[in-house]
Amino acid sequence: MNNFWQRTLTGIAFVAVILTSIYFQQRYFIFSAIFGIVNILALYEFYKITNISDRVNVPTIYLIICGTILYFGCFWFSKFGGEIVIVCYAMCMVALLIAELYRKKAAPTHNIAFSLMGQAIVAVPFGLLNFIAVQQNVYWLYALFILIWTFDTGAYVFGVSFGKHKIFPRISPKKSWEGEIGGAILTIIGSLLFAYFIPEVAIWKWIVFGFLIIIFGTYGDLSESMLKRTASLKDSGSILPGHGGMLDRFDSLMLIIPVIYIYLQFLEEI
Repeated sequence: MNNFWQRTLTGIAFVAVILTSIYFQQRYFIFSAIFGIVNILALYEFYKITNISDRVNVPTIYLIICGTILYFGCFWFSKFGGEIVIVCYAMCMVALLIAELYRKKAAPTHNIAFSLMGQAIVAVPFGLLNFIAVQQNVYWLYALFILIWTFDTGAYVFGVSFGKHKIFPRISPKKSWEGEIGGAILTIIGSLLFAYFIPEVAIWKWIVFGFLIIIFGTYGDLSESMLKRTASLKDSGSILPGHGGMLDRFDSLMLIIPVIYIYLQFLEEI
């Protein structure tokens, strides 16, 4: 089976799982449970990549535990409140800094920097996803994933078919302006369809929502490509046939989620 069909079938299966989990989220919290697993796997991939460098040696298992505490702590806080979970996570981070004094590694500041970076760009965004899933209307969650997938699929198809002008050839040789524009057009069309079927939300809010996904999804993808390029890797993992690892599949989410969270908070205030 060639890469296109592997990518397509894996994508369809994953879309079905995610959309079904969103449907049952309000009653059974299946969505939060699934992304708890995604968070763990993405953290593992991130720290595996960083540990390739001779000058970086981070405590992977401990950091995965910390990221898991943060993720489910955010879920608990979004549903029931209770700042104690955030305090517990902060204590884990303090313990990380103290432990580095005793690990006697060559570059402790590198270790601390990459340890915190993984928490910031993986665990924090996925943790914030719980607030969107629990506290916002479910149509925002559907729109978030459907429009991300629309943009990714459109960019891939248009890029493969028409891509000639590269955006960042040094970082991502396959990403083209043609693919970017094609994906953007489909995403805005998708935003307008959401505006049509959910008229209680003003059309401008959906259009802004779509543009945020286009802009920050692109930079999220490029940021993960830069990380892999630095480590001389093509994919972050191989768990998803045709897609690579969890970071490869959800790279755009890392920047999109915090921005969308802030945007939805802004909409509640106006």
